[in-house]
Amino acid sequence: MKRFAIALIIALMIPACIFAGRGLFDLTLGVAASTTYDIEKAKEGEIKNITLDDFKFGADAEVKLAFVSVDGKLFYDQANKGISGLVSANIAADIFFVRVKAGLGYQYTYNFDTKTFSLGNEAGIVNDFANFKDACFDVNAGVDFLIGPVTVGAYATLPTETSIANGQWGELFKALAEKWNLAQLGLTVGFALL
Repeated sequence: MKRFAIALIIALMIPACIFAGRGLFDLTLGVAASTTYDIEKAKEGEIKNITLDDFKFGADAEVKLAFVSVDGKLFYDQANKGISGLVSANIAADIFFVRVKAGLGYQYTYNFDTKTFSLGNEAGIVNDFANFKDACFDVNAGVDFLIGPVTVGAYATLPTETSIANGQWGELFKALAEKWNLAQLGLTVGFALL
């Protein structure tokens, strides 16, 4: 029964992804804002004291083909004197004028002073891209509203302790179930070029 349900869902999602929304291929460029606040802090009311210093601003690019998307965010990071961001691969479904997406990605930073690059989150950071298997994933989830050529969206990023090398996939699902309230929030506005 489970196999039939999964096959039915996939069979319904593929045409929905192809014929709804903007079509088979989509390239969107825009701007993004990320906050240091997580969902837990927002629930506790700390977000009432939010200031401009609690945000990072930058660029966002997304390429979507059928129901797979690759999303990249690039922020100027004044605190770390460099740039930072997130690159993720997602499953994305366009349902009428709403795009729902979720996937895995890596945080990255580059420091201008020390000229050092790092990949991953605090649970597992590597300084050489060749060792990316040791870098810990982030879960990225978002909802975009497709308003003609304009996309307005919100996303959440949750650091995990899972990497390709340690293979702790159970920890990934445990983080989703138990630590989802530590996900950081952000906003995007984009323009479809194709």
